[in-house]
Amino acid sequence: MIPKGISNPQRQLPLAGADNVRDLGGYTTKSGQITQFHRFVRSGDMHSLSLDDQQVLLDYGIKSVIDLRMSWEIKAQPNVFHQSSMLDYRIHDFWGNRFDDYRSINKTAPPARKLADLYCRGLELSGAVMAEIMHTFAEKQTGYLFHCRSGKDRTGLVAAMLLAIAGVSENTICQDFALTQQYLKTGTINPIAASAPGAWQKTCERETMQFTLDFLTDHYGGAVSYLQHIGLLSSELQCIKDSLTG
Repeated sequence: MIPKGISNPQRQLPLAGADNVRDLGGYTTKSGQITQFHRFVRSGDMHSLSLDDQQVLLDYGIKSVIDLRMSWEIKAQPNVFHQSSMLDYRIHDFWGNRFDDYRSINKTAPPARKLADLYCRGLELSGAVMAEIMHTFAEKQTGYLFHCRSGKDRTGLVAAMLLAIAGVSENTICQDFALTQQYLKTGTINPIAASAPGAWQKTCERETMQFTLDFLTDHYGGAVSYLQHIGLLSSELQCIKDSLTG
């Protein structure tokens, strides 16, 4: 069943120079609240944004851009806002060099499981970075855009944490993750043959996020408990929740 709010026409920000740009607003939480638009936007790469695209984001209310990419990615394709005086630009490199030699340990697992294994390992090894990201989000209530390259993996994990804080159901979180298949128009998801080595990294199935959330439940008691484990204060979590739903 597709949760109410997934196909909300307000979700997508159709920019000419970026893919997979969408708002986390419009989702119903388990307590009946609605996540608000113009608070948190997720995106793919932003190095090709036109001046018109940039103005669209500023007019939309974006006040802070969080770049989740690695240093070599940023050097090769700088974010157009990296020296802007119009908003706050910050780098929170989620992968770092911790996964330069990563290989899936389960060679026979389906792609969704292999990608989930990477996500789970990332949440463990990059917990301090995830904490820094959430500390940043707790600083003020509106206007954040966060992105990586395709807006799928690193961005998807951050989006999942935000929606979990808001109290959105796991089914909705998984469906939001899988929306990348709809919004990523450049073919970045799977430009190589499905049988090729590493092709599992290009997939975007809802099962991947479900496996990841199950891991957090089994090892920490859930996504919110994981965030508390890595150092988020209750007051910070409440601030982020209020930003999303207030």
